[in-house]
Amino acid sequence: MGRRSLFEVVRRVSFNIALFERGDITIVDAKLREGGDIVLHCDSYRCVAQELFTLLPKLLGGGKVGVDLGTSRNGMAYVWRGEPILHAVLDWKTVEEILRNIGPLQIYIGSSPYVDVKKAATLVGCREVRLVDELAAGWTRRWLKAKYPELEEDEIDALAFTYHDGVAVSLC
Repeated sequence: MGRRSLFEVVRRVSFNIALFERGDITIVDAKLREGGDIVLHCDSYRCVAQELFTLLPKLLGGGKVGVDLGTSRNGMAYVWRGEPILHAVLDWKTVEEILRNIGPLQIYIGSSPYVDVKKAATLVGCREVRLVDELAAGWTRRWLKAKYPELEEDEIDALAFTYHDGVAVSLC
């Protein structure tokens, strides 16, 4: 890592991170060092979340990403081998960029009558997307909120979607 301010931003979107510890993956601040598994060249919440959601799944080799689409705020969560890794509440433009560049992941999108799921599903090309009924995923919300009280509702919903099978859809 590097500057404390950048560490705080990374900590806001990551579940398990340690400052100055050697771990499975090293994230470094480009202003201080170039060597690391992930080198961050920015320090804003939006940019750091985009970089981590795009690069980390490629390094770890897959996983699941849950997306809770909203009218103004969108929740995202990345899960690898059953363990939550990343979470964020982002604007549509950032979600769009992440979905275009996300790599080989299983994508779970919450389905509700208030959002255009097709708009998000087309961003991943002909890859399969799992549509999860938001009401069906609702039973896991209370459990996840108790386990992760620091998460916002949109992040909880996105995380809940990754624990459900949903319906497979491929838009080509």
